[in-house]
Amino acid sequence: MPETTSKEHTMSKNLKRAALTVVGAVAASALLLPATAQAATPAAAPARIAGQVSTMDSGWKVDIFVDAMGYIGPIIGNVLNDIRMEKERPAFVHRQLDDTMNAYSGYNVMIINDKLDYSLDLHGVVANARVTQGSATYRVLAFQSGTVVNRGDGGWSNWGFGGWFTRNGGTVVFTS
Repeated sequence: MPETTSKEHTMSKNLKRAALTVVGAVAASALLLPATAQAATPAAAPARIAGQVSTMDSGWKVDIFVDAMGYIGPIIGNVLNDIRMEKERPAFVHRQLDDTMNAYSGYNVMIINDKLDYSLDLHGVVANARVTQGSATYRVLAFQSGTVVNRGDGGWSNWGFGGWFTRNGGTVVFTS
């Protein structure tokens, strides 16, 4: 079996989640349709909506065929948008870090995904904001010194930092 990279594994997991989300959405839409719409559907020939999710980096292709009176299209679009946004998160964090470092020259900067389990002990905070990329919200901080402990996932999808610091795993100590 060929060895997969972390990126391929993540994409594979995301596509599986997307497929499960779509299947779940199809099942849920059948339950949520008004009783009159459900009763009327069997009498008429059901509409067949066909769509193809484009092939992703992992080589997966998903063909979707549903009878859902047009309710599923927007859900599928949202799922695909979430997958695209997930792929763009590292570049987003890089841009936020660069922009914040330029705006607050001489300060330390931390960009961290708000969903992570983390703690902050910061001093001289001059900027504290939240920005959103897709379904992820990030905390953006500029400060003089302090400690950030990230007990969640690392990597550019979840955090980025710059300034004067030492790092030991998920703990980053910033100096002024």
